[in-house]
Amino acid sequence: MSAWGNTDALASKPKVEARKVTFDGSSASVVNTTAETIEIRGYGFETGDALVYATTGGAIGNLTSGTTYYAIRVDSDTIKLADSYANAIAGTARNLSAVGTGTTHTLQRLAADVYGVDKNEIAANRTQEGAAHVGWNRVREVGSRKIVETLVAMSKNFAASSDLEDVMFEDALITIATQPTATKSAVAGAAIVNLGTVVATVVPTTATLTYQWQHSTDGGTNYSNINPAGGVFTGATTATLGVNAGMTDTSSTWNAAKFRCVVSSTGADSVTSSAVTLTVTP
Repeated sequence: MSAWGNTDALASKPKVEARKVTFDGSSASVVNTTAETIEIRGYGFETGDALVYATTGGAIGNLTSGTTYYAIRVDSDTIKLADSYANAIAGTARNLSAVGTGTTHTLQRLAADVYGVDKNEIAANRTQEGAAHVGWNRVREVGSRKIVETLVAMSKNFAASSDLEDVMFEDALITIATQPTATKSAVAGAAIVNLGTVVATVVPTTATLTYQWQHSTDGGTNYSNINPAGGVFTGATTATLGVNAGMTDTSSTWNAAKFRCVVSSTGADSVTSSAVTLTVTP
């Protein structure tokens, strides 16, 4: 598997080649011109995979070295080749008219069928706990242990003019740079201009961030979204949450309530801020 083509081109990264198999194209026991099959034990391709055929000798009859064909998987050791993806899916194989010459014939999966990441995802890369990857890493804490998860978009790598991956997935990474203040106090009946503020960034910067503040009245066990049209709060879907005047008192449910913000973007994992605890005083 390669992230930048048939072979990784970045000198700082390991050289990982897209799958390629070698076979003896001059052998009649390998190339069956009656069944139109090629026997390659454990070749590992699937029907529809785009494969570049190449040889240092004479090409198999009706095949051209350096040309892309499409796999038809017969079984785990036997393959046929088609002229197009549609023909491969339909099972319409290309005729093999004669064995080739020379023992070095290869089939290599084309870069278009190799899963990888695009430049925006590479830009989102960050090193965590000594781990780095062409995608990005997220660290989860489980007790005293930290687990590093490598996140990579799994979609085909198309040319920039038809990058379907970016149409389907606006791959993004959200980071909360500044968390809300842990506690806030307010006098009963007073307005709170800024109950909590989050400062978040996203990669790529062209992605759009959305905000949804939530509240909990049971000590943080359960949270509910705050209605942006509600009369108690202001800015429920912005980076800063406020409280209207006259809506707080020492006996209300908002005394000792907790508030947090969920930051989201299309194609990204949502990130939840730390909580703010409100104390209403007489």
